[in-house]
Amino acid sequence: MGKKLLLLIAALLVGAGGLGLEVVVTNLSGITIGYGRSAPVGIGVYISGWALGAWFAGTFPGRDRWLWLGAGAALILVGCVGPSLLVWTAGATTLPAVHWGVTLLVLLAAAFPQGLLLPLLSRHWSLGSRGDLGWLFGANLLGAALGAATLADMVPALWGRGVAGAMAGVCGGLVALVGGLIHSPGTPAVEDPGVLAPEGPTLSPWRAGVLLAIVTGWIGTLEWFGVRLGVLWFGGMQATLGSILVASMIALGLGAMIMPRILPRDWRGLVVLGILCVLSSSALFLLPLTLPGTQGQPLLWRALVLMGPVLIPFGGWVPVLHRLLGGASAPRLGRLLGWEALGVAIGLPLSHLVLLPLFGMNVSLACWGIAGAWATGWFLPRWRLVGVVTGTALIAIALSSVFPRSPALDSPPLANPSLELLATHEDEHFLVSVVEDGLLGERTLLTDGFRAAASGRDYDYMRALGHLPLLLHPEPRRVGVLAFGTGTTAGSVSLHPEVEQLEVLELSESVTDFASYFEEVNRGVLDDPRSEVLIGDGRHTLGDREKAYDVLTMEPLLPNSPFGVYLYTREFYDRARSSLEEGGLLCQWVPPHALEPEVFDAVLGAFAAAFEWSSVWVFGTQVILIGSKGAVSPSAQRFSSDSEELVAELAALGLDSLEGLLARYVVPGKELPRPARALRDLDPWVIYRPHRPGGKALGDLPRNLAKLRSLAQPIPLEWWLEVGPEAEDRMRGLALVREAREAFALERANALGVQLPEPGLASGSRALLDRAAMLVGNDPGLLRLEMEIEFVEGLQQAKLLLARDGGREGAAAAAALLSRCGALRPERADVRAYLSVALERLGSQRAARELERALELCPGLLETRVGQQLRVWER
Repeated sequence: MGKKLLLLIAALLVGAGGLGLEVVVTNLSGITIGYGRSAPVGIGVYISGWALGAWFAGTFPGRDRWLWLGAGAALILVGCVGPSLLVWTAGATTLPAVHWGVTLLVLLAAAFPQGLLLPLLSRHWSLGSRGDLGWLFGANLLGAALGAATLADMVPALWGRGVAGAMAGVCGGLVALVGGLIHSPGTPAVEDPGVLAPEGPTLSPWRAGVLLAIVTGWIGTLEWFGVRLGVLWFGGMQATLGSILVASMIALGLGAMIMPRILPRDWRGLVVLGILCVLSSSALFLLPLTLPGTQGQPLLWRALVLMGPVLIPFGGWVPVLHRLLGGASAPRLGRLLGWEALGVAIGLPLSHLVLLPLFGMNVSLACWGIAGAWATGWFLPRWRLVGVVTGTALIAIALSSVFPRSPALDSPPLANPSLELLATHEDEHFLVSVVEDGLLGERTLLTDGFRAAASGRDYDYMRALGHLPLLLHPEPRRVGVLAFGTGTTAGSVSLHPEVEQLEVLELSESVTDFASYFEEVNRGVLDDPRSEVLIGDGRHTLGDREKAYDVLTMEPLLPNSPFGVYLYTREFYDRARSSLEEGGLLCQWVPPHALEPEVFDAVLGAFAAAFEWSSVWVFGTQVILIGSKGAVSPSAQRFSSDSEELVAELAALGLDSLEGLLARYVVPGKELPRPARALRDLDPWVIYRPHRPGGKALGDLPRNLAKLRSLAQPIPLEWWLEVGPEAEDRMRGLALVREAREAFALERANALGVQLPEPGLASGSRALLDRAAMLVGNDPGLLRLEMEIEFVEGLQQAKLLLARDGGREGAAAAAALLSRCGALRPERADVRAYLSVALERLGSQRAARELERALELCPGLLETRVGQQLRVWER
């Protein structure tokens, strides 16, 4: 009993260290080979290396002690050195061959010794009367779940990925120590008679191997689909990815323990298991029935509801096949697991790069179901082969036909009744969709359910991301735009006639394929002969673009997203700086509304530390960082242009003069405080921050703007000499507009119950605007903010009046407010719907017309929260 317990603990450590190290090195491989490739390559190479290690251990003819010692030493070494080696390689060279070579070496060096350990443990496990390794294999998979939760998540959050890799390596060393305790160094690698397979018919090893290879590719596909769907249902933060991984390992571990004990011990067990797997994979289509009831539950529980019904049967394949093979336990386990290398090496890239992009999730699942049925049928008596294989294949096809919609389209972001789906495509990176948001009245680009960009008035800052750096540069001939989105920034860049070359760096080809849906804001920029699209991981692409740009402007995913974070680290900015010509500028967007203050400080600090000269600017409420290898010297001559379209857009943004531009300046980067924890490739700690409820997040914008206000400094003296003293009033006025925006953000947070410390503002938003109006009364930014305040406050007051049902007087007041809101935002369906309620209470015939117009703008309005509110008021 004591030996078995020791073996179970060792199997647990093997799983924990193995998966922890896999996640660390796979995540870091993105900075060397690009994030579009890192997931399939990292997972495929790692599992292949693990399977080859298992095969080698199972067939090794020598003494165990050399394998124990070698595996332990190798894991400690690669765990301590591997993560740092990947980071160093990414920064030391841009040669793709070196990046690929080092990445593959680290992945294999981490995986192969891990694969040695499970067969070694199996040599000392007594199979007993049932002849299986279910408990040992289950402990290994549950250990993997533990490693995903701790070494792949908690430890990096606290101390970084370098420490996490070292601890994962130490787990392997501890297993080697356990091996020394249970095995005498002089004992040859032979097994006890009790660990031989039971007597009776056995399976053909190569047929069993092919079946396991197919099943392994099937499992990898289901896990990857689970991650894609989990991101859509739960949000695309690191916690979601970790929870899906943990839930998958728990499900497979439970299957390994349960399935061998409930299935028949002959070929019938394989048939039943194959049918169960075809049925269980269809559970992905039932998510609209199972997941809504988990809203508000812990994330791991929701992930278990997602992945448990899908993967539990699949956990039974290895122990069930193992007990039906002949020969000693470790050799047959090693030979069996060696086939997993083939399954992962072929299956995951096949799904990732071919099946899903070309045929979608439904057809992909049907294909794997048919392949599994065909492989299982090899073990049937011939007279039953055709019937069972055909029947199982028909089940797979029927399930994909019964559920014609992709499970992704039933996720909350895409099933939102306020959205009209115009186009969608699942590629190897994202589920990219274009939707018409009827409530907000804007066309929106979604990537995995995240609102990446839209055409509405709240996205004017994207134009500033194009204009601001180009106006600061004396001669911006070659420009790069990293992250295309709707193309708004690239479209603004194209207005500048001095631009001779415009390169768009975009990860997902689907995003650029949908550019035509946003021609209103991108001006058909991809058809401009100056434009060229470079598809691939942006960071990786920049490695080949040394001194390629006069200006590089970028608006990637949020810095607290698992893949976006590597476009905000110090090492990334070093690479981006190398892509700039002498005197070139890098422009980076930072969202102060979406980052808690500690993360906001870390992002700004990483940028400032990478450049000899850097600065912080604010347009509206959005922060723009400018960095350069040397000081920037703005010139008023840059605002003279023969392009009427450019002049009109700059005037609409308030950037039509040098003083209008410099009024957005806040503080030089050298004056930013040093963050408490730096943001580095080896320590992307911001992605591990826990998700906060929406109420708490509302306080981020006023907090971050207040921080910048406390650091604000006047523009440099040499810039003052360029604009002259007559510009002082405008710059003072625009500074007051910026303070008014901060005050308004604070007022909105307070109205929703978010308690914030006293910001030190002189007065409220309206008073600050009144003062600003005396200096810059016609400024577009001031006018936009006045209209925004009037709209938000008017809409809120009108909704309160309707909720209180104050009779005709209340209805009349609400109708007046909503009429004004409708004039300010005619595209908003919710305003017209609320107005119809007010008019109906007044007995006006216009009520029906307003509701009809609201339904034209948003056909699904009655199913939205607005429609629910209307029904409440009707009662």
